[in-house]
Amino acid sequence: MKNALLTLLCYLCCLQLFADEQTIIPNLKFGKPTMEELTMTTYAPDSNATAVILCKLTNVSYKWGLESFRLVSEYKVKIKVLKPEGTSYANVTIPYYELANNTMKENIIGLDASAYNMENGKMVRTKMKKDMVFKERLNENQMTLKFSIPQVKAGTLIEYEYRLESDFFFTIDSWKAQSDIPTLYAEYDIIIPEYFKFNTDMRGMESLETKSESTSLSLSIGGQFFQCTGSHMNFRGTQLPALKDDSYVWCADDYCTQVNLELLGIDFPGSLYQSFTKSWEQIDEALLKDNEFGGRLKMSNPLKEEMNALHLEQMKGTEEKICAIYTLLKNKVKWNEKYNLYGKAPKQILKEGTGSNADLNFILISMLTDAGIPAYPVVMSRRNMGILPLTHPSLQKLNTFIVGIAHTDTTLVYLDSSVEDGYLNVLPPLLMTNRARVIIPGNHSQWVNLEALGTNQLRSAVIASISPEGTISGTRETLYAGQYASRLRNKFRTAKDSTDFVNKLASEENIQVKSLRIEGRNGFSPQVREVMEFEKQSTVNDQFIYVNPLVFLHVSESPFKQLPVEFPYTDHLSLTANLTIPEGYVVDEKPEGLRVQTGDEKVFCRYTITQQNNQVTLRYLFRLQKLLFLNTDYPELQQLWEIIVKKNNEIMVLKKL
Repeated sequence: MKNALLTLLCYLCCLQLFADEQTIIPNLKFGKPTMEELTMTTYAPDSNATAVILCKLTNVSYKWGLESFRLVSEYKVKIKVLKPEGTSYANVTIPYYELANNTMKENIIGLDASAYNMENGKMVRTKMKKDMVFKERLNENQMTLKFSIPQVKAGTLIEYEYRLESDFFFTIDSWKAQSDIPTLYAEYDIIIPEYFKFNTDMRGMESLETKSESTSLSLSIGGQFFQCTGSHMNFRGTQLPALKDDSYVWCADDYCTQVNLELLGIDFPGSLYQSFTKSWEQIDEALLKDNEFGGRLKMSNPLKEEMNALHLEQMKGTEEKICAIYTLLKNKVKWNEKYNLYGKAPKQILKEGTGSNADLNFILISMLTDAGIPAYPVVMSRRNMGILPLTHPSLQKLNTFIVGIAHTDTTLVYLDSSVEDGYLNVLPPLLMTNRARVIIPGNHSQWVNLEALGTNQLRSAVIASISPEGTISGTRETLYAGQYASRLRNKFRTAKDSTDFVNKLASEENIQVKSLRIEGRNGFSPQVREVMEFEKQSTVNDQFIYVNPLVFLHVSESPFKQLPVEFPYTDHLSLTANLTIPEGYVVDEKPEGLRVQTGDEKVFCRYTITQQNNQVTLRYLFRLQKLLFLNTDYPELQQLWEIIVKKNNEIMVLKKL
């Protein structure tokens, strides 16, 4: 009777939640899909959706096991497949823990899954059989359970449910209301006994309806019932949009609407309060005591003899010494394209000739320290792995580190052994996080923001003439600095050969490359200089020549498809084009000047075009000083970018006299 009443109340709540929406009302009772759910063909709020989660119900509670508490999580999911591509959601993977050499584990119980299809006007239910369920061990601690629901096609309704019981009662998984497909209704219901003190952290861009109240609990422990109070929390979301990866979002999960519960402490009757909270200072100390982290920081320089041959004492300054040491290391050991926080033994790394960025960074720190240059690990979470939580310290969120090097008494420069094409303070954008921690022994650690690290600048000047046939012929001289230099080096390094590099450049810019000279592309240096002779064909129509005076465009279209926008680094771009128009022609039309910027002046663009006799000069300047644009900033950014794109594509018309 009680369960029936709860189901009715939930259904009435759904009626209220969806009363003003032009969409179906999901049935929260599993096993009995409605005709509306079965015949649904599109999802009005997102007509491009391949599938939609009609409802996702999660209930979390505690019970007493044999010797301790167990965490019980019940999951129910109902998905409507709308297009053939949506059939992939019939393949489900559930991660869980089962320690190979420990009695602590998690169990998945009561798995049940079905597919519902309409055939000849009738509903046909296909239940999943046991032979469609598989278990796989990922490592000594982690397992996955995988299952595939049969008879799924466009139009199928999928239902599955299971219960996960865990000995790890002190850890509650994050609950994510959103997915990579739209969610019509999501509900998270959790009851926590008074003995567990949790911090609740809600984040995301969609709102949730929340309720919290005190409740009475009855726990069966050793055959006896004990009464206690508990905290009952409920979170509900409706019509939540899909959250998809985007080229301008580092980690979509950072913006997912979610609820995170972190255990602060345990307070059992008759026992001392056990705190689980840690400060960042305690995390610093734990890392420094760890053999695979702090132990590596104490190692002696394994390349001492090779470094003696560098004769660092004859070098002028610290920067030159750092570059020489880094170049020596990179000649000895290659990066294996893996990022780690902990390192292996240096002898093994040198023998294999390859290692993770952490392996190489520990050796780099030992080399710099041996040279009398203080160097420290700078721990972080990579940008694609999610931001470090602001509300509570977390060792588990740390996944790599770079090296902070004392360039002067008061200034650190930053370097990582994954750098192949950059320089000091020119890191892979993946590592340019806004929250990294420099670990300095003696409680002198500090936070640093690496987002605006270095100067990323491109300065380009074009001097060319236009022929009566519409051919633009001339030279382009460009200075690349910071990330621009790194990108150019990377393009050259990853090309098959110099011919392949030139062919790609010609294709990208729609030009013919007559000659090309690049200075500094192979060295470990802050800049690259390029001089190119080129030809580019303009459109000719009767007595008119149509020319884009910018010649080499900054942007040709807007890349922004959804919220939010995270630029990889700050940007400064300056383009100048000096064009000589052919004899016997005049400028019939030319673009107007432009000056546009965001309200906070963090994004700025200026376009100026002038003419003197047969010379047309265009000056273009673009600056980006802000990296993150959320929903409140997005309309302004999108509008400004469209203006810039339009201006980049504007044409100058030359008319024959």
